[in-house]
Amino acid sequence: MKLNHGLHLAYCTNIHRGESWAETFDSLKTCTLAVRQRVCPGRPYGIGLRLSNRAAQELNDRDRLLEFQRWLGHNQCYVFTINGFPFGQFHGTRVKEQVYSPDWTSQERLVYTNLLFDLLAQLLPAGIEGSISTLPCGFKELVSTPEEWKIIRANLWRCIEHIARVSAQTGLVSGRGSGCAGSRRRTPAGAAGSGCTRP
Repeated sequence: MKLNHGLHLAYCTNIHRGESWAETFDSLKTCTLAVRQRVCPGRPYGIGLRLSNRAAQELNDRDRLLEFQRWLGHNQCYVFTINGFPFGQFHGTRVKEQVYSPDWTSQERLVYTNLLFDLLAQLLPAGIEGSISTLPCGFKELVSTPEEWKIIRANLWRCIEHIARVSAQTGLVSGRGSGCAGSRRRTPAGAAGSGCTRP
């Protein structure tokens, strides 16, 4: 929901289990709407959408995406941010460093993040700033060689180039963030996270 100074508060769905789109959508229709009814009934309600790689691929279907867009409109909900950190299952299992896999040394992470930007571009309401969260390059103990950093930089720039293409096609304006390996080490590329906004 919209706060003062143009800020938005979102109900983040990463607290719910759900690796498939069907599971994710079910939690939106039950848990998310139940909270919305208590917090701000009758007002636009912001959602921070967590999509696993599987759920994102399943939502990237014309009929499913249209159904979701209609559901958002009908329920006065809107998506302005997507959690793209956990690639796969992270509820009910040991996660720790596994949640960083695949990291930005992999093509899988690049393809997944690009897909999230494609989906956000079709969900983001006009006039609202949006974002995708991603992992900070990789787990610090698993990213250590110059070659790995070279691959990370290349993949991040490929993602930025993809955002630029989405911007050109949709009118979105891309932004750039910063990142690190683990929690302390900064990447030389300085661009692990990216966001996009509508003018």
